[in-house]
Amino acid sequence: MLEQRLNDLDRRVRELMRGHVPAVAHEHIVTDDSTPAGRAIRLVLAELRHDVPYDSCSVQELRGSRLVIVGGVGFADLDVLLGESFDITNLDIPNGAVIHRRRPLIVRDTDQYRAFRRGLHVGSGIRSWLGVPLLCGDHLAGMMALDKCEPDFYTAIHQQTALRYAEIAAWAMEAERNAGEKTG
Repeated sequence: MLEQRLNDLDRRVRELMRGHVPAVAHEHIVTDDSTPAGRAIRLVLAELRHDVPYDSCSVQELRGSRLVIVGGVGFADLDVLLGESFDITNLDIPNGAVIHRRRPLIVRDTDQYRAFRRGLHVGSGIRSWLGVPLLCGDHLAGMMALDKCEPDFYTAIHQQTALRYAEIAAWAMEAERNAGEKTG
């Protein structure tokens, strides 16, 4: 069943990137809908929730040594969060570990990271965190961060499933990047 849903999602994203399918509106998910990759990310986040539960989730594009939020769901004032960025060398957040290791990371209790108690995360109640790299072949496009308000929520199965969804989002981001290089 999961494999079938992933194959269907992959097909829909590829069609969307070719311009053959209109964007699907998903309330409460915010991305840059002016780009095919933004619309693909919206679709991936909507489908991901069926197999990997989350209270909030962000998609962060790697730009130099920073991760920039390009999409997400579940945050108050998400429109304001789009464009916010994180330094991947900041040890107060686990995001850099996902980028440097190029592997998913489960944080069973976010209390060990100061950033979850201040700044963008104040009042969000995030206790479990799952970071997943956005890999397309050897290219690292960024990461997805999934959040739950209960500690010790995410499992190795969630991690592997989220990684499969992340591959689809990464492919869309890479396809758009390559298309931009060809026209630019």
